[in-house]
Amino acid sequence: MARVPFAQRDTMTPDGQEAWDEIEGSRGGVARNYAAILNNPQAARNMATLGGYARFETPLDPRVKALAVLTAAREASGHYVWTVNQRSAKEAGIDDAVIAAIHEYRAPAGLDSKDAAVVQFVLELLRQHRVSDSTFEGLRSRIGDAGVIDVLVVVAYYHGLAHTLQALDVELPEGVSSALTY
Repeated sequence: MARVPFAQRDTMTPDGQEAWDEIEGSRGGVARNYAAILNNPQAARNMATLGGYARFETPLDPRVKALAVLTAAREASGHYVWTVNQRSAKEAGIDDAVIAAIHEYRAPAGLDSKDAAVVQFVLELLRQHRVSDSTFEGLRSRIGDAGVIDVLVVVAYYHGLAHTLQALDVELPEGVSSALTY
């Protein structure tokens, strides 16, 4: 059970209801993750703005974004973010072997060089809190300067969201089992 109640629109202040409506309008609904975060409507609104860009607006290749999301979620042990992003990863062409390599902490070993460049960048950032020159250049040569910034935004959002949901102990949607084992 989540450590905070799931916000309900009808019991929120007018400002909270406005934040709810914005999140619902941009995502087609308010899932448990944002229902928990909406206990602070201003924080939820701002987080949703960043998430809206990371999720819907970034021009990153969907495969690059999916690799960054999965790696960030795995590094945070974020069962919610990992699980709910499986479908979009598969839609982006990420096969089960690549997903398993990230899940089992084997990646970037065994990945093709393009996928490995993304995963290595995220791993260095999240584990070492910096990125080596060679790793940075490897990713930049593939996606450019703007693409590197977008990967950083995607990682910041999804890694932060994963930690937020873990701290709040937000369970997956009804009927969904975690795809992340520890």
